[in-house]
Amino acid sequence: MKAMRLLTWLDVRRVIRRETNYGSHLPKGIVRINSFSDAIEIGISSEDYRDKAKQALKKWFGDWYQQEEEENFIQLDLGEGILPVEFIHEEESGDTDIRIRPFWEEVAYLQNNGEPETEVPKNLHIPEAYPSTSPQLVAFYSFKGGVGRTLHLAAHLFALLERARELNQAKTFLVVDADLEAPGLTYWNRSEKQQPTVSFINFLEAYHASSLEPEPVLSFLAKELRKSPKRDGKSTIYFLPACLDDSELLDTPILPEHLVRTIDGAWEFGNALSQLGQAVDADYVLIDLRSGLSEISSPIIFDPRIQRFIVTTINDQSVNGSSLVLQQLSHTAPPETEVDSENYYDPLVLITLLTPELKSLPAFDEALSSFQAAYVQSQGDIYQTRLKIKETDFTQELLYLNNWEDARSKLSPTSVMKVAKEWAESQLIKPKEQHLDLPTTQDSDPLAAVRRLRDVCQQYEYAESGQGEDLLVTEPLKNLATTFRDELPRIVSIGSKGSGKTFNYIQLSRLKYWHKFIQRVLGETNESEEKTYIFPMLQSLNLRDNAIKIIQEARNEVISASGNSFPEFSHSEYNDKIESALANQNWGKQEWTQFWIKEIARTVGLDPESKDYWSFNDINNVLKQKSLRVIFLFDGLEDIFADTSSNPIQQAAIESLIRLPARLSEIRKNNLGLIIFIRRDFVRYAITQNLSQLENLYGSYDLYWDADSFMNLVFWVCSQAKVIDADESELDSMTREHLIEKLENLWGKKLGSDKSNEAYTPNWVFAALTDFKGRLQARDIVRFLYHAVDETIENAKEVQFEKWSTSRLLPPQAIRRALEPCSKKKVKEAKEEYPAFRTWVDTLQSKDPKEMRIPFTLDNFDIEPSTLSMLEEIGVVYEDRARDDTPRYYMPEIFRAGLDFTLDKGARPRVVVLKRKALGSGII
Repeated sequence: MKAMRLLTWLDVRRVIRRETNYGSHLPKGIVRINSFSDAIEIGISSEDYRDKAKQALKKWFGDWYQQEEEENFIQLDLGEGILPVEFIHEEESGDTDIRIRPFWEEVAYLQNNGEPETEVPKNLHIPEAYPSTSPQLVAFYSFKGGVGRTLHLAAHLFALLERARELNQAKTFLVVDADLEAPGLTYWNRSEKQQPTVSFINFLEAYHASSLEPEPVLSFLAKELRKSPKRDGKSTIYFLPACLDDSELLDTPILPEHLVRTIDGAWEFGNALSQLGQAVDADYVLIDLRSGLSEISSPIIFDPRIQRFIVTTINDQSVNGSSLVLQQLSHTAPPETEVDSENYYDPLVLITLLTPELKSLPAFDEALSSFQAAYVQSQGDIYQTRLKIKETDFTQELLYLNNWEDARSKLSPTSVMKVAKEWAESQLIKPKEQHLDLPTTQDSDPLAAVRRLRDVCQQYEYAESGQGEDLLVTEPLKNLATTFRDELPRIVSIGSKGSGKTFNYIQLSRLKYWHKFIQRVLGETNESEEKTYIFPMLQSLNLRDNAIKIIQEARNEVISASGNSFPEFSHSEYNDKIESALANQNWGKQEWTQFWIKEIARTVGLDPESKDYWSFNDINNVLKQKSLRVIFLFDGLEDIFADTSSNPIQQAAIESLIRLPARLSEIRKNNLGLIIFIRRDFVRYAITQNLSQLENLYGSYDLYWDADSFMNLVFWVCSQAKVIDADESELDSMTREHLIEKLENLWGKKLGSDKSNEAYTPNWVFAALTDFKGRLQARDIVRFLYHAVDETIENAKEVQFEKWSTSRLLPPQAIRRALEPCSKKKVKEAKEEYPAFRTWVDTLQSKDPKEMRIPFTLDNFDIEPSTLSMLEEIGVVYEDRARDDTPRYYMPEIFRAGLDFTLDKGARPRVVVLKRKALGSGII
């Protein structure tokens, strides 16, 4: 705790303000406390409370408060100075409501024990919302100068102008340079031909010091502003400079703070700017504020009716200062429901002057965490943050700008402009076209489309069922088809559980011929005279009857094409042979290589016992003699080799198999192909040397799901269900922006209205389903959709389906509720798949629920190193080291909900930062 130091009466006043929350929480019986340079006056309602007042002083000041006979005083540390304390008996007034004004020195004393407010303090009355006729007020502020505040205001103005042009709209903008100490915009504007005839200083003085009512004053100012318009397409810009002449800056008797000195006029400065905007028919008023903790800026920066951009870099001074500002702004943060209804705004942070090197520093992550922790937290889900953070990069050309046109030209190709355009698009929204297949009140079954979507999700959730008949063309499949258009594939396709390995295996089997796969993926219709057959060899043990039938039909097709010279294939017998081979404890990679090749030889009709050594050449020659080209598929390795993580025999078996495609590449003009689907962790267990070399070799066929393929899959599922006018054929030609727009008919733009402060729906879903390394599984995507759809159908009234159905199929509440059942199913599957995970989960049953909190340290849970490694590998936990270098473990939502862990107090900001780091600032 900081030691008390009382140099003057001002330090005494600070202590009293802090202890009483600026006089709003006085001890019982104390009516008022006034601090003066020569004494402290304490009003008490009766003599009975004198002792209680003394006790309060003793508690607040300790030994600095002294009582000597009839004298009471506070000892000062400067010299031997004292500050007398006087007790005055007076009646309690009926009005005990001490109102706080939007000044740093007053808001600073609304103490909250270091935690951001969850509601506005009772003695700080937020202003009434602006009327609907009011322009939007947008202010740019920075704690420190030189961080690009003025530049970003200009970019946001230019972005609004470009958006208005794009939508063929006429908009009016009033730009105000309210920086009375370093007015950058004012100097930019001096190169313009038409110069303003009135300044910000004139505005303050006329509004505050004139004897006239505000209306004629504003009318005069508006008339003057209209004399110097700047045209941009159909739009008009008016500029109010800080001053008309530099000498005006030397004598500014009226400042913004003077407009809000009275309690009733606490928010008058914002009202005045709004009224000035209305007077010139402005749609937007953009305000460049003074940097620092200046009362010149405080009446605007504390006003929640105004969109406020806090511009900062990641150096310590900017981060600490901006965090301090955000803590104070928490006091005036409006209720979250009011933000969602678009009457009020939370601030937005712009981190500027970034480079790739700066973004890779721990200081960058710490800055993000500091900002999020400083501001009030959302009461919604974990990825719903009230404080939005955007990033812009350093650009050398922006260091020197002379005027508006110079700024516009140099800003155009930069990330500063990109961020500004994203904001402008959220402000000036393109009218949405109503899609024909959205439900209407006239439909006999408004939920018909939702039911179709549920049926399709049910078909595709589990590949083992073999129900889904179509194939989503992903980038790995395109790479596979393109690379092996004219030759037979010999690859290993690596993916995590649920990434689509078994699904692709079954769909390839369903197609039966390689040219049909090429045709399906690349759209090429030329059918080769020489057919290439697909023979599914090793299969998952969990396949259902329909999938087994598909696979057997593919095998029979090959056997029939061989003139029945190939023997009947029994997968159960093949599986038995593998189990028997595993009993050979002395087998190494060489023996296992021979085993795999011999079994393929047996499949094409050769007798594996007729000689000791077999090569792929032997099999290839047989296939050539029969004029057959065959691709052998392998899947389900994790079912047979369940102990690969610790069993050297199984590791040798796996390694020898996944080395076969490279061996096969040594043969010229192959009639034999191999595609091996395998789980990623099995590859890492088996390959102990040159793992990265193997992963790079087959990286093009890696079943990896990123943000783009995630949205492609969602759209593809919609096309299968014939909802939201989704046409699968459009996927190849659709831009990402167009795809996002199309999916708005499924789940809306945001988890709320388009202009609400809610998260963007695709970003929220993607963040919720990924781990802290950005990994995602296709099965989770389909499963999540299923639960969102099911929630919509089963609880239509509760999730307000009718309200949202005019703009989307799935209501926001249904989407939020889908995460928990999705997580529980994922945990259940992981327990079945990973014995070590099941064991660890079982140990959690004995834990007190209070201990099941995130983040946790290894001291909280007795976790073996091998278990910890497994948990990190499958994405259940993620290690994060703070400045003290202590490892703390976080858990992504896709596992946390299913494992019944809760977030520790204050953990949310760090979770958001870690997720942002994994997915990029565009997602979180």
